[in-house]
Amino acid sequence: MFKKIAMTVFIVFGMFSQSFAADKGPYEVVADTTQELVKVIEDARSYIDEEPQRFNEEVRRIMDDVVDFQSFARGIMGKYGSRGYYESLKTEAERAQFRERVIRFTDSFKDGLINTYSKGLLSFNGNRIEVLPLADDVDLSGSVGVRQDIYGERSKPYQVIYTLRQDSSGAWKLRNVIIEGLNLGRIYQNQFSAAVKQYSGDIDKVIDNWTVAPQEVMEKAAE
Repeated sequence: MFKKIAMTVFIVFGMFSQSFAADKGPYEVVADTTQELVKVIEDARSYIDEEPQRFNEEVRRIMDDVVDFQSFARGIMGKYGSRGYYESLKTEAERAQFRERVIRFTDSFKDGLINTYSKGLLSFNGNRIEVLPLADDVDLSGSVGVRQDIYGERSKPYQVIYTLRQDSSGAWKLRNVIIEGLNLGRIYQNQFSAAVKQYSGDIDKVIDNWTVAPQEVMEKAAE
């Protein structure tokens, strides 16, 4: 089951490729651009063998438009990416190191997602997708939840719930995803925390050795 879930995870990350009109809410954005992503996948089948990099570039373009990678990455880093930790640093050199680490980890996290999920995307075979608003209200953090049901080989659809939050320009950006009850942001945060222990608190080594392995971490989390 988790192999199938891992293969469909990227539909959530890659579903928002259209430009963000100011009058569009998160549900409208999701519903409209889900269709566009499916078209990107179908088009890729005609050229993927000869031009795999072209498909990866399409995936990157889609993700760049909607995912708030830096906020997502800082959340995964836990205290090592938090504002409180930054403000506790005493010297400008320490703060510069903090900023450099956040940028480096964000790049690594982003590249890992793109390289991993672009492979899984092509397993999507045109099954039905439904997008459902969870609620009309914005919560105290400014986030809105939207549910996506992905129908596959089983009678019950795979359920994906994700949160979006507006950025400073008013665009809705993806901040976290829950797949079949598994909180992807929390799973990656636990992975980062375990790596901190593994490398005895050496954050540079954690970043240098970071890998995105959704199937493995999700299976472990569900044990």
